[in-house]
Amino acid sequence: MSEIKKVFGIDTLYFFFETNENYDDLFLEILDQLEEIKGKFEKRDIEFENKDLTISINDIQLSYLGKQEGFYWFKDSNEFFRIGFKDRYKNRGLNDIRVQLQGNGIYTFGINSIIELLKDSLKEFISDYIPVTRADLNCFIQYDLSFIKKDMFSTRKRKYSTINEIGDANTTQTLYVGKEPFKLRLYNKSLELKKSKKFEVMNEYFLNNDFDLEQTIFNIEFQMNRGHLKQYNINTIDDLLCNAKNLFQ
Repeated sequence: MSEIKKVFGIDTLYFFFETNENYDDLFLEILDQLEEIKGKFEKRDIEFENKDLTISINDIQLSYLGKQEGFYWFKDSNEFFRIGFKDRYKNRGLNDIRVQLQGNGIYTFGINSIIELLKDSLKEFISDYIPVTRADLNCFIQYDLSFIKKDMFSTRKRKYSTINEIGDANTTQTLYVGKEPFKLRLYNKSLELKKSKKFEVMNEYFLNNDFDLEQTIFNIEFQMNRGHLKQYNINTIDDLLCNAKNLFQ
């Protein structure tokens, strides 16, 4: 098994930035920029969608995605991350800025680089405390695991959800075991990429790690939400990055 090609990492990462007393100034500036660009469209009687509304925070251009759960959501032009800014009148939660790192960013620019970029851009409005809310630790493996079936697993709760296989009914494409705050997902990455916008990004990543794109690649992924991470005293991004390898093992 040691000769089988594999690479470990973090496939999904969600976290908050703790804000300081200047956050209200940032939020009002965001609203002002949105209203200004809306006004320009309306003045010319031009129809527009959310994606046509862009703002700038310290030279980072962000496209508007819409509102959800009291947050105004945006994405960067490279789709490296999504970031939400809370309306304190609509959401009474503790944290004001939510971030979701996207695969395009994780597998090209890198987790640490994106976090440092955001910290630098938001430094006037945030503290050094960055609580983590979800991390998916994963292993890409150059091996066909389609023989694995749900009856090979034994858990106390036996909570399964199996997605129907593509092609041969005896071949597993995707398998879920467990539920939040801790879930296992095992799936055929090669098949997924055939219909994914990340096809080129991921193929380059695999080639850089000496994978053979002609052979099957599976992904073994552990989704860990905040409740599970806290059991291991992992509360922040720094805690996670320092312990990610131990968590996977």
